[in-house]
Amino acid sequence: DALVEPLLTSELAGLSPASARALVRAAFAGGGRGRAGASAAGLLDAADAAASLDAGERAAVGRLRDALAAAGEVAGRSALDAFRILWRDLPWSARLVEAADGSARGRRDLDAVTAFADALGEAAEAGHASAAAFLDSLAPDGEGPGVGLGADDEQAVRVLTAHGAAGMEFDTVAVLDVAEGSFPSLERPEPMFDLGALEGPRSQAEVNRERLEDERRLFRTVLGSARRRALLFVADPQDPEDGSAEPSRFAAELGLAWEPAPAGEADPVTASEAEARWRRTLADPGTPAHERVAALEGLVALPADPVRWWFRRDWTGTADPPSGELRVSFSRLDAFENCPLEYVLGSEVGLESPSGHSAWVGTLVHGLVEDVDAGILPRDLEAVRAEADARWERDRFPSLAVSEAYRRQVRERMLPNWFAEYGGVPALAREQAFAFDFDGATVNGFIDRIGPAGDGCQITDYKTGRGSYDRAEDSLQLGIYYLGVERSSELRARFGPVRAVELVFLRERRSTRPFRLQFAIGEAEAGAYRAAVEGRLRGLLERLRAARAAGSFPPSPEADCTWCSFRMLCPLWPEGADPFPAAPPGRVPAAERVG
Repeated sequence: DALVEPLLTSELAGLSPASARALVRAAFAGGGRGRAGASAAGLLDAADAAASLDAGERAAVGRLRDALAAAGEVAGRSALDAFRILWRDLPWSARLVEAADGSARGRRDLDAVTAFADALGEAAEAGHASAAAFLDSLAPDGEGPGVGLGADDEQAVRVLTAHGAAGMEFDTVAVLDVAEGSFPSLERPEPMFDLGALEGPRSQAEVNRERLEDERRLFRTVLGSARRRALLFVADPQDPEDGSAEPSRFAAELGLAWEPAPAGEADPVTASEAEARWRRTLADPGTPAHERVAALEGLVALPADPVRWWFRRDWTGTADPPSGELRVSFSRLDAFENCPLEYVLGSEVGLESPSGHSAWVGTLVHGLVEDVDAGILPRDLEAVRAEADARWERDRFPSLAVSEAYRRQVRERMLPNWFAEYGGVPALAREQAFAFDFDGATVNGFIDRIGPAGDGCQITDYKTGRGSYDRAEDSLQLGIYYLGVERSSELRARFGPVRAVELVFLRERRSTRPFRLQFAIGEAEAGAYRAAVEGRLRGLLERLRAARAAGSFPPSPEADCTWCSFRMLCPLWPEGADPFPAAPPGRVPAAERVG
């Protein structure tokens, strides 16, 4: 019963922590005064009718419940048979094997389960047949974690407690934390039933002496399990006055002298670590010559390119400006309008980092609604929700909780919002490509949706984030899309004049529909709107050409840097400032004044 909530959030059921807690609360409330319904069986049975779980979560808990029930029927006589049933009936087993084919972590997980199965087989041979007996054999005073490591493997390292090592023999034994308070430890709790107390009352001093003798016998038992040598370890005393980490009296009784651990740096474990260490050695004039020569030979063997070392290169020059052809899209112009440095590093130099999980969710939702409009998916909300679950990639998120939060937004907010507004109105076009020449540049892009609007069309762009605009007519993106249709004779002939543009925020809701920012473009508004968009676009292109010609893309002090990936390269941020700032004009460095 105490483990049922961790069981629900494990890979076996896959519930989010929020879903598991909601199920626990519901089952707890349904058990009279909260007792009967709070049992493990009650929780698993309550999942079938839990309103807090979706259909997929209820099915996963149901499969887990059935597998546990089947394994429970044989667990009393054979833990190995119970494990066989769980391995056969739980979908997690197939996922585990599949993951082992594609990643090192998956192979390690499968190896762990294989070792566990081996431990079950060894326990059955040793007489621990039932599940309860197997679990008892794993208690601290039993064989402990050493079960299943392979007793015949001479190279295996067994990690055991002192009691667990009793009766075993090893080539080398390493005993950790051989300090007063740990080995020996006189602070063990009193046993509930102490037969020695029947002989008569004992003082605390007598009890401590008996415990000390027990610890001494245990210590010698551990040392006796070493065939060749035993190593004792203890930390240096942190504060000699309070006796912390005081070496054990047992070592002194054997006449052993403590030696300090070997000093010096450990060998590097990566090529970059080796390069950094050998560079420091090579640059230190106080290091013996033979060590510097050895470091140089190591750097040559890596090989390490000195031209690429820090401080060996100057700032990026402007001798080779970006190519003369100017092709832009809304995303590039938006980045340039926000900050020229962000634009050149991301768009021209190509340092833009891969998109995160939020952008992936947006791509998923766009793909789903496009498939509905294209007829690939039916115009049925539940069917599209099921497809969203099938396409969901949980590994893209930093945790299961984050993954489930986004999945709920997609299922309960974004897809219902889209169906409420566009589910019954087929689009004229989706992901419509456009390109037009403007002021010597080529502007291109893709329009999410073009739908009917009176005698013309309506341009729609979906947003899966939060709204950041006050008016649709202020959006440069919608303005460029408007020009993309109006300046193309082919698109205008297909769809007619653009009568409206809109941003639709599928994540936000107003009443029963998504939050929309719309701008209707009648005959009276068309001229002024077109002139405003073209003026803004022309100004951006002029600024972009001037920056390319000068080879200078300075950062903007007014930029929105919330999601910028280039702070370490931006002089407006402390982490991007010049590490070797020049002295202010008129000031003489102190070294020159002294000289």
